[in-house]
Amino acid sequence: MSSERAASSSSSPYSLQRGKACSNCRKRKIKCDGLRPTCTQCLRSARPGDACEYADSGRTRTQMLEDNISRLEARIRELEEPDDENAVRLHLPYNFSSQSTPALMVPPQTGSSIRGSALSSPTNTQRNSNSPSIASSSGHGSTYSTFQEEPPSDVVHQLLSTFLPHALDMGFFLNVSRFRNSALLPLPLGHYSRPCAGLLSTVYLLGLHLSGDLNNQESVYLARALAHTANILSSTHPQRIIHAIQAETLLSVYFFRTGRILEGKYHMSAAVSLTLGTQLHKIRALPVGSGNPSVSPLQQIGVAGPLLSPPIDQIEEGERINAFWIVYTLSNCWGVAVGTLSSAVFESHGSTIDTPWPLDMTDYEQVMLNASRASWTYGADFESLLTSQELLPAEHYSVMTVQNFLRQVPSSSVKEFSTMAMFAKASILLDKSANIASLYRSDMNADEASRFGATFSSLNNLIDNFQSSLGFLPLNQHASSSYEFGTILTTHTLAYTATIQLHSVFINNNSHSRRKALSAARACVAILRQVDMSVMSHINAVLGSCWTTVCQVFIDEIKRLRRTSTATAGVGIAGGSRLHSRSSRTENWGISEGSLDSISDGEEAQLKGMLEKVFATMAVFSIESPLIGYQLATVQEAFQSM
Repeated sequence: MSSERAASSSSSPYSLQRGKACSNCRKRKIKCDGLRPTCTQCLRSARPGDACEYADSGRTRTQMLEDNISRLEARIRELEEPDDENAVRLHLPYNFSSQSTPALMVPPQTGSSIRGSALSSPTNTQRNSNSPSIASSSGHGSTYSTFQEEPPSDVVHQLLSTFLPHALDMGFFLNVSRFRNSALLPLPLGHYSRPCAGLLSTVYLLGLHLSGDLNNQESVYLARALAHTANILSSTHPQRIIHAIQAETLLSVYFFRTGRILEGKYHMSAAVSLTLGTQLHKIRALPVGSGNPSVSPLQQIGVAGPLLSPPIDQIEEGERINAFWIVYTLSNCWGVAVGTLSSAVFESHGSTIDTPWPLDMTDYEQVMLNASRASWTYGADFESLLTSQELLPAEHYSVMTVQNFLRQVPSSSVKEFSTMAMFAKASILLDKSANIASLYRSDMNADEASRFGATFSSLNNLIDNFQSSLGFLPLNQHASSSYEFGTILTTHTLAYTATIQLHSVFINNNSHSRRKALSAARACVAILRQVDMSVMSHINAVLGSCWTTVCQVFIDEIKRLRRTSTATAGVGIAGGSRLHSRSSRTENWGISEGSLDSISDGEEAQLKGMLEKVFATMAVFSIESPLIGYQLATVQEAFQSM
């Protein structure tokens, strides 16, 4: 190669004719010797991106790039100043005026409850009756204003009035009265005295969703909620962590209700991660050395310090306790309903859940009221003593809360039969039942079968005991329109669905499991018949999955009845032989074999009647929840294809 370049160098003139130099040498205004494929000057400089190109070789790469730039610039000018009046114009959607410049909201320095300053929302427009509504904004600048501003004051009141009565069914764990009062303060969105913008926007979204979205604005509200929620943790709002957990939880429920499962999983995982990262599963855990062996490696070396400042009162501490249990409970329920979600992360790597069972918000309010009364009675000295002591009763501590429940260890909790505690326990039973059923294999060896049988039998007994304790949470003592009723209804339904999940793997081969599942399904229908569902405008959407499971039990039983002739001896013998072949595996699992039930007249009609009751209930709530609508269509198709 060097000899070729030397020969070419000796035969080429020292200076080239005008216009014959390579593009690099012309641009740098230096002499070019014209050597090809690379001249000496380009060979010496060898800068990345500099290609030695000659004009007589055709269009160079630089010329083609310059032509593309010119063409794009012309297209931009055409779009910015079109001749056609109906053409779409380009504009700067975020080119806002000085009136909407972010303002720094510095809170007053008085009072110990204020723990920092907060940035306002991207606009500091006061929320009043003159604010432009979401539905009426228009014009070229409406994109930005629509996305940033709150709805008018009257719309905000309406959205809150729609959402808050059903907030618990949507996964809301904050104190309702406190949230409402702070949300309605006449302050800009993002002010430290109001809830975080992401949480407010998400509540507005759910309020609109529950109201029916007559103006088709749900997509606008959703976009705003997602954008603000993504920025909660980067703000300086004093409640940003708890509000972020709440917003992510509500968004996950919204996406599940609307059938957008992947997005629901995403936001539920975000809520679980935030809950785990802030150690909410360790609130009021017994100190190490007091029967609590659960300490993370980071805590042992002092790296994992608390991310939350101490609660200012009993209600705020209760909000944090309930925040964990709501996230954990919904993760259990939706994990069974849609798969892949797992609350086991809270008990991974040797960690345990040590947060005590949750109380109802009215209980936390009562504790605070009692403390206030004591302060009025005993004066400031008692108040000083109170603030230096425990906010909640001293016995409201816990260790290995979930493990002890599964082991049926007696609880020392103040109110282990509170609505929230029973809801959490029912979700645990549902999750564990689904997990254990999924572990069964027909080819298990003797040791594996023995361990599986012991676990199966223990959980089966625990579920039976829990169903017996539902008397502490009676449906008939709560009005269907009460705040807690939806959660109580869900708790009862989850408890019986857990039985179906646990026995599902044996329903087709074991008469006892079939009877247990059928009895549990009948109990779910009995719940619907004793409740006036017409006064319930909204429900927890996870009930759709429970009712789908119930319908499948009835459909399978109708199929079995149709396959079975009217109690002939031949069918009885065949069924007995099939059961006998499995008796060695199930006789020690708390499953009695027995013979197949005799077929009574009208049994299929009864099953169809119960199916129709569930269908009718699902049809009512399918209007507000596309997920329930899809589940209803699925079970109806399965029923019609029998």
